[in-house]
Amino acid sequence: MKILLVHRFFYPDSPPYAKILEDMRQLFIKEGHDVDVLSSKPSYKKNDRLKQEKFVTKETLNSTIFRLPVLKSNKESLNKLFNFLWFPLIVFCFLIFKKKYDIVTVSTNPPVILSFFVALASKIKKNKLIYHYMDIHPEIGNISGEFKNKTIFNILKKMDNFTCRTAAKIVVLSSDMKNSLLKRDPKLENKIEIINNYDLSDGEKSTETFFTEGKDKKRIVFTGNIGRFQNLESLINAIKTYGCIENLELIFVGEGKNLDSLKELASGLNCVKFIPHQPVSIARKIIEEAHMGIVSLEKEIIKYAYPSKTMTYLAEGTPILVCIDDESELSNMVNNLALGISVKPSNLKQIHDIFLELSKDNLSFEKEHIIETFNKNFHKNIFNKKFLTLLSINKDSNGK
Repeated sequence: MKILLVHRFFYPDSPPYAKILEDMRQLFIKEGHDVDVLSSKPSYKKNDRLKQEKFVTKETLNSTIFRLPVLKSNKESLNKLFNFLWFPLIVFCFLIFKKKYDIVTVSTNPPVILSFFVALASKIKKNKLIYHYMDIHPEIGNISGEFKNKTIFNILKKMDNFTCRTAAKIVVLSSDMKNSLLKRDPKLENKIEIINNYDLSDGEKSTETFFTEGKDKKRIVFTGNIGRFQNLESLINAIKTYGCIENLELIFVGEGKNLDSLKELASGLNCVKFIPHQPVSIARKIIEEAHMGIVSLEKEIIKYAYPSKTMTYLAEGTPILVCIDDESELSNMVNNLALGISVKPSNLKQIHDIFLELSKDNLSFEKEHIIETFNKNFHKNIFNKKFLTLLSINKDSNGK
């Protein structure tokens, strides 16, 4: 079959889905399909912009990568707004005037707009569309404030509903995300497939010990983007309210918009540490040496997204502290399969009690069991197997 993979970012750009898309490309090529990619020039971060890539690259005889230009100015907000609108429009034109594809896949960046124009073009060209949700917009944007205007929110919701109705298959990461879509439109039931992500680092890990001092300390670690959705303040407030524990450290690894405010909140707490963003191999080593990994989200977010760091923690056999208000597939899995503990962010006393019990060696989780659970549920081979089944979409399924 002729397959086109569409997304704003593609390897060697650095966001997670850029790597997923490259893995999908390689997978489909291996199965004998012709696979093209339609993306942009590397531009996710400043360092990515230094990676020079041609507009058209013939990777193999049966795979071509098309990279569209993006705006590069000193004003980040202008870049974001321009590329939010420009990229979907030029993708639409590409699909209309380019050769017909049997299957087109699209994910959620730029949110709503890109998938809508891809769906519209696919409907006109009669391509079968696979809509791959990483997070569900405009609901996430409503929570963040980006799509808080009711008129804009309702327009975007109608656009996304059109995409869902046009798609032959819709891929989500969890049952929570599926339920959120079904609340919008119960008729989507037979289209939705749950295929969660895998550990994107492919096991890349430093061989050198990271924590060379204080080896007797218990370490609870958060790694990744320290942003507005993580709700990490409650973890620091638990220590601020009930005090540091002598042989325990709460460690945050990474960068993000909320980093400075977290540092300010933790001022004077010598048991709270901050480590700058690390290469994947070192971050993996930190997770391996940690006694617990943190997954924390603002209220409602878990209904529309799934934290990918979960897979990295499980792959290393590190138990998880889930700090989420809502009952969810993730919290139930962690509790029921003995992968860690779930706690509500508002319960500072319970959070501190968990820290205390960990410091006393009263919490015990089997590393081998956690790794085995990861291999059973989130291994890359499982993702590949499930995604390949989507390629056998019935000819009359598109948009019906």
